[in-house]
Parts: sequence; structure tokens; C-alpha cells
Amino acid sequence: MKTDVAEISMNLYNKKNADYFSHARTEIEPLLPKEKALPLRALEIGCAEGHTLAWLKRIGYCNWVAGVEPYAELGANVDAIDQFFKLDIEKGFPNIPPASIDLILCLDVLEHLIDPWKTIRRLDGLLKPGGTLIISLPNIRNYHVLFDLAFRGKFSYAESGILDRTHLRFFTRATAIELAESAGATVTAVVGNETNRWQKRMLGAIGLRDLIAKQFLLSATKPGPTPRIEIR
Repeated sequence: MKTDVAEISMNLYNKKNADYFSHARTEIEPLLPKEKALPLRALEIGCAEGHTLAWLKRIGYCNWVAGVEPYAELGANVDAIDQFFKLDIEKGFPNIPPASIDLILCLDVLEHLIDPWKTIRRLDGLLKPGGTLIISLPNIRNYHVLFDLAFRGKFSYAESGILDRTHLRFFTRATAIELAESAGATVTAVVGNETNRWQKRMLGAIGLRDLIAKQFLLSATKPGPTPRIEIR
């Protein structure tokens, strides 16, 4: 019998503690494009209970939001979400017109997919020219992972974190950028979630700051329309 790897992974994902789905990802605020005319239209892949989308509406950044999530229910946020698609993004696709979305969020979701590159290419078709893609990915180059692998011979999966047992793909800063740009967008910002100021300063001085980041947030912009050139 053929094993459906994606289904096994998603079943494990569905068994996660409820806290995993229960907060808005407000740390993306510095990456939200400020130069765009507000409010915007946003789509989140892996929206969980819709807290981040509801927050974007609450702060007036968006006036229309949609979410894709295979298992979680919207609960208290049901009235804030304009469209909700209960589907696996690798097996289905939201019924949204092409080039109609200003902002797409993929926060802690792409590492759970079999082919995140294909998903990025498909989502690119929904973005307006000049639209923004914001993604977050765990950093496999973190020194805790490297130390255990190099000196203990261990690559031990866990219930959460970088080696979450539901992760199918692993990324460094460089390969995260490659993924974000795989459909033609240009990465405009990369933020690591380093928390130790002393380590950040010391390792940053020798070009090894990535070793303490557990995760990267990336913002990428789809190319805008080609300027019209008048010939006289």
C-alpha cells in the first residue's frame, strides 16, 4: 500500500497543542509594505484559527482577508475572515481570481509541504504585480542543530521547533531566499529571530550571526508592471 507522506505529516500536525494555532503573528509588522495604498487584500496559507488575518483587519491594514487551512476552525475569528478554504494547499487551490491579492502570508507552513517550490509558483499567480509575499521558515543552520549533528551524531526530531517531526523540508538563509524568489519575486528583507544580544553582536562580527537564528522571516516583492514608454 502506497504511503501518503503528506497525509501522515498533516495528521501529526493536526495533533499539535492548541496553543500552536492560537496567536497572531504580529512580528511580521515590520515587513508589511508601508508604501502601498491601504487597505489591502490578503491571503494566508496555513491560517490556523485566523488570528493573524483578524489582526490585519483590526489594525486597518486589510479590508479583505482569506485563509487556507486543512484542519483548524476559525472559531471566534469567523466573522473577520471574508473567505475560508478548508483544503490542503498541495491537493487543492483557493478559488480566487488571478492577480487579485496584495499580500500573501506563508508563516511556518512551507516546511510542512512536499513541494513548497510548486506552491510558491502557483501562489505567484494570485499576487498583483508589485504584490508582497511574506514567509517564515526554520533555520537548519542553527548552532544547536549543527552541534548535535557534528559532535553527537544526532538529528533528533521533536514536538516543535526547528526539528519539528512534521517538517519535511529544511532551509538555511540562502536556500530560504532561493525558495522565496523561485517564482520571480525579489527578496527585499530577511530577518532572523536572534534573541541573545551578546551572541548576536559577537557572531555578527565574524559573519556567523545565522548560527543563533531559529527562524527567518522573508519579504519578497513580485515585479510590477513594465513602465509605459512613449515614443515621439
